[in-house]
Amino acid sequence: MAGYFKKRRKSQGANKNEEKVQRAADARSRESSGATLQARYPSVRQLAFTLRFLTPQQQLLEEKALTLQANDACRWDASCPGRCGVGRFDFSEAVSRAIGQRQAVAEGSVSCREPLYAGAKDTCGCQAQYKIEVDYLPPPDPSAAA
Repeated sequence: MAGYFKKRRKSQGANKNEEKVQRAADARSRESSGATLQARYPSVRQLAFTLRFLTPQQQLLEEKALTLQANDACRWDASCPGRCGVGRFDFSEAVSRAIGQRQAVAEGSVSCREPLYAGAKDTCGCQAQYKIEVDYLPPPDPSAAA
């Protein structure tokens, strides 16, 4: 005859890993939402951002242009229009590097590293070419401060 076994209690909430992932996602959304260009980079008057998405065969998929004024909210990511369907490009590091070095124009490219489907060895390979044009406010006049 089978013994008496107590049923396992269902877990009431998310486990530790799910909470960790949720905290990271919340931090990213707090960082990206509501922050204006002027709040993040006080020395910038205007920023123009141009994106070109290319296939691995260098055919144009999509082209986007964005101009941000000082009071506009800013996000530096874009979804991949390539074959993977889930890839994301993050340009925040390129923008902060260009502004940190006070460059007027910065260009570069990034490739999507998402697999084409689950378990695939081949990656999407979609390429995003970006061009960042920054218009800075004039530096404060040192003679006016004295």
